[in-house]
Amino acid sequence: MASLTEFQRKKILNLFENLYDTNKDGVIEKCDFDAALEKISTLHHWKTNDEAFKKAQDTVSAIWEGLRKRADKNKDGRITKEEWTKMWEECIKDVVEGRSFPEWQQEYMEFMFYANDTSGDGFIDRGEYTAIYELFGFSNDDVNKCFDKISEGLPNNMLSKSDFEALWRDYFVAENDDAKGNFLFGQQKH
Repeated sequence: MASLTEFQRKKILNLFENLYDTNKDGVIEKCDFDAALEKISTLHHWKTNDEAFKKAQDTVSAIWEGLRKRADKNKDGRITKEEWTKMWEECIKDVVEGRSFPEWQQEYMEFMFYANDTSGDGFIDRGEYTAIYELFGFSNDDVNKCFDKISEGLPNNMLSKSDFEALWRDYFVAENDDAKGNFLFGQQKH
């Protein structure tokens, strides 16, 4: 696979615009990760001096550094849509060929699972999923439709960590519009 398909490109840009670029200024910077951490901290009721907050802050900083090293080709501390798309072209090729996601993406996937699992029971239920994505500006209707799709057929309609990881991978590599993973991060807006 030499380049992203049009469908994959749409999904990658959906992520850029609707999840990573939290301040909607057209680039991804460290401040976007800090803003995401602030939202998640509010949901988890973490105070800045709590151990859980400090651990999350360290994780988010490591994720940002990994992403920056991989994608920020001109080293200006800002990741443009072009840099983002080029990076994902390489990453998706690796995943399709059987290699894993880059370390920063593995860490982000783990972080997002635990950010969603606010009860700490090892599963993501509808309420937890809804709470996190509404914080990022997704509508209640959109979130509920997406959760119905991604939890379909699962015991108690709850996502385990392995379910979440499979959906995450599916999001990036699936070419079928109806693949469950395509609904993990809200409906496509492109």
